[in-house]
Amino acid sequence: MTTANATSPLARVSRPDLLIGAGGLVAALVIVFLGNYHVDKGENGGTGPGIVTGIICVVLAAVLFGYVIPRARNLDRTAIILGALGVVSIVAFWSGVTPVLAAAAYTVLRRIGGASVAARLLTVLAGIAALASLIVTIVQND
Repeated sequence: MTTANATSPLARVSRPDLLIGAGGLVAALVIVFLGNYHVDKGENGGTGPGIVTGIICVVLAAVLFGYVIPRARNLDRTAIILGALGVVSIVAFWSGVTPVLAAAAYTVLRRIGGASVAARLLTVLAGIAALASLIVTIVQND
């Protein structure tokens, strides 16, 4: 078993960053579970698609927080890209990726001393999209 040392990428992701990532992942998995639980006959979804979509969210979070964020050179551009992807991903809110992308954008934004207006705006919009995706999923299950 190996541990993260001072030079490993995982060592460059702080505990609060990992907690933010875990929060985004939990929100994603809640969306995936609720979207695939108690699916009526003839509708899309179910156990198999739910498991696959959940695995995709876990892999996305691992790639973002274990590879992309620790290695990001231009943090402002990275926050803009992640925020924009988070906003655009709302069209597939059922996939659960929106909260993961929003958490990643916020994590990058936290590392920037003087973030651009675009980075801040897109990160906020991605957060709103993540919250909206969670609310829509919960409301649809009532």
